Amino acid sequence: MLKLDLFIDKEDFFYFNEKYLYYVGLWPKRNSTVYKIYEITLHILAIIYVIITGIGTFQIKDDTLVLMANLDKTLVAYNFGLKIFFFVIKRSQLQKLFDEIKYSGDKVSEERVKFMAAHIIFITILSTIIVSIFCFLAQYHGEMTVELWVPFDPMESKMNLILANQITAITFVVPHMYRAFAVQGIVCTIIMYFCDQLDELQQRIRSLVHSADNEIAMRVEFTQIIKKHVRLMRYSNTFTNIFKEFFLIQNLAVTIELCLNALMVTIVGCEQKTLLANFIAFLLVALLNAYIFCYLGDKLIEKSEGIALAAYESAWTSWPSDLQRDLLTVIRAAQKPLKLSAGGMATMCIQTYSQALYNAYSIFAVLNDVVE
Repeated sequence: MLKLDLFIDKEDFFYFNEKYLYYVGLWPKRNSTVYKIYEITLHILAIIYVIITGIGTFQIKDDTLVLMANLDKTLVAYNFGLKIFFFVIKRSQLQKLFDEIKYSGDKVSEERVKFMAAHIIFITILSTIIVSIFCFLAQYHGEMTVELWVPFDPMESKMNLILANQITAITFVVPHMYRAFAVQGIVCTIIMYFCDQLDELQQRIRSLVHSADNEIAMRVEFTQIIKKHVRLMRYSNTFTNIFKEFFLIQNLAVTIELCLNALMVTIVGCEQKTLLANFIAFLLVALLNAYIFCYLGDKLIEKSEGIALAAYESAWTSWPSDLQRDLLTVIRAAQKPLKLSAGGMATMCIQTYSQALYNAYSIFAVLNDVVE
């Protein structure tokens, strides 16, 4: 069994995510020339993949089935690439948010830290297995994993085909896939951190009891609760501003992928089992990733709205009038829940996930009628 203790730091719950980001060239810890070269090299490889797959897709434009299959695969990389692009642009803002959270004194349980690491390890391993299986199958059947342009004929010999598929792996796996999962990991970790801290605030609010003997201590505790709530709201707003493009791309990508996959499944015959399995596997991974973000966004809304309920359920009837007024302010603030915005166009939640599926089906129905 994998020992997660090797990958976590009980004092720094961002330790695993920062390490992952560091190893895939997205988190420079110091001004290192060697690391800068490594980071730029991965950027260049990612751009090369986009260019050569774009040319390869154009070259097969006359074969509808192969064209759609290639679009399905390359759109995954374009989705990953856009997310990484916006992450790099706003990386300095995220670093400042990290520093604020680390020095805030907030704690996260060891079980949660392990779960944060396990989540991203699972997604990475699952996706690696799926990609590896289809790479080996393509090689076995003498096919290209993805249609791309290379300065030689990949079908001329087995060695040429192996080399072409190796170019695909080198320009996709780390530059696109692993880096995208590293970004996904830190996004999910921060959201889970918000949910845990909001849970703690609810417990602290419910445990407030006023009496003549503990009035001073109770006032201090209530003040600390308010300050932390305000701080979490500020963190959430900063986080949403950093990743609003990320969530917008995620929403658009899952709609397009679902539509494209559904259309291809209706076109591809059952005898083409490998191609059919390819579509279904990529579709399931895309739906899983989209569900994770929407589920966490839903939990964030639920936990932030729970602050108002916790405040109402506290023993406020015995509090002094000034504290009751302050509690009312907390309730009013909590009635506007923390949300993850997808570019200001949608909120990341289960309802949005359902709407994305519905939109994809609607587009698919129209396209299917056109194809028929």
